[in-house]
Amino acid sequence: MSDFSPSLTELRTAVDAELRRFLDGKFDAVPDAAELIDEIARLVSAGGKRLRPAFCYWGFRAAGGRHGPEIVRAAASLELLHTFAIVHDDIMDGSDERRGEPTVHVRHGLGFGLLAGDLALVLADALFFSAGFPPSISLRAFGAYSLMRLEVIAGQHLDVRHAPSTEISEQEARHIAVLKSGRYSIQKPLVIGALLADAPDELVAGLSAFGDPLGEAFQLRDDLLGSFGNRSSLGKPVDSDIREGKRNVLFAATARLLTGSDRELFVDRWGRREALSDDEVQQLRDLVERSGARAVAEDMLQARAEEAARAIAGLDVDHQARVALRALAHEATDREI
Repeated sequence: MSDFSPSLTELRTAVDAELRRFLDGKFDAVPDAAELIDEIARLVSAGGKRLRPAFCYWGFRAAGGRHGPEIVRAAASLELLHTFAIVHDDIMDGSDERRGEPTVHVRHGLGFGLLAGDLALVLADALFFSAGFPPSISLRAFGAYSLMRLEVIAGQHLDVRHAPSTEISEQEARHIAVLKSGRYSIQKPLVIGALLADAPDELVAGLSAFGDPLGEAFQLRDDLLGSFGNRSSLGKPVDSDIREGKRNVLFAATARLLTGSDRELFVDRWGRREALSDDEVQQLRDLVERSGARAVAEDMLQARAEEAARAIAGLDVDHQARVALRALAHEATDREI
């Protein structure tokens, strides 16, 4: 191993190479699953910023770990976990497009999509445990890895349970977002990386305190992009959150702030999918803006990003790790609207 410190682009290239190597090996190991593996490989190669692997890698480096193939493999496993999550999420949301291409269940059918998502989860575990770390280290980190999987599934369950409701509070919406996205996107990858470097509890807690508010800021940015973003940066239609009726902070705040006929129209039409005309989608978007809910979400995002910045400033990590984590924080929260 060396003390080489890759740029975010170099790290993504290394993670992608590892994913190709790993998935190529599974074609020979389980030829009967070749079609499913091929679809997982297609989805992985279709895009994505590899933020989860990057946060895992730099959590490891922040805890004193040195660059090597083991941490790249372990970090890459989180991209397969993400693949499981988005395949199943697209099925539950009825989404037609992901990363600019048809979703897996649209291409191949519901049963195939479910199995592809399941297999991505199984392969994520396999890659994590074959990364090359000592068993005792892997098992310690897997405690956080396993909790992360439980949290994302619990968050998705709450999301589905609240989908028909018009009475979700902003606090409930925030809690769901943190579980189903924020923690598994940023906080837990950081913690897993640190544990793979055998970090002391104090540093693990410090990285967690940085990742927790940053994860929520990341999801708030995602929500804003889902209603006000541009198609090129989002990789799916920019009206998808409105048509699918996402019960996110934007919805909860708008429903709280509107009154009278505006509120009745908003809660009645939000989530009507194909029944919504383009003009109605724009009307709903305008109501979110005019109610002040967009400003609420942006202020909340800024507050959480500033909390994360204060946390990273107080961490006892080397200069390279601090610079990289700050760059990742920017990447996670400052995506274009």
